[in-house]
Amino acid sequence: MGQQGITLVETLLAVVILFFLSSTIIPLTYNMKQQIAVQKVQAHAAEAAFIGALKYARYGEYSGIQQIDDTLFSWVYDGSHICVMFEADGLEEELCV
Repeated sequence: MGQQGITLVETLLAVVILFFLSSTIIPLTYNMKQQIAVQKVQAHAAEAAFIGALKYARYGEYSGIQQIDDTLFSWVYDGSHICVMFEADGLEEELCV
């Protein structure tokens, strides 16, 4: 005779597998989202440095402020480097190129 339905052991095994998968995937996606956010801000800082280099070359400006995605990037040219200061996750950061 054939069995109908699923047994308690099969149900518990399925629950354990789902729990294992969710407990590994959720932290992984959270960390990936954080890394993407950091890389996005760093890319915007590089863009602000590029805009600062253009403004220095065209207009002779040595400093300025650029707003990208609601973040203020302050850049300064010191004669050899362009440094961009910005706030990310409540911390002041600086990128010099």
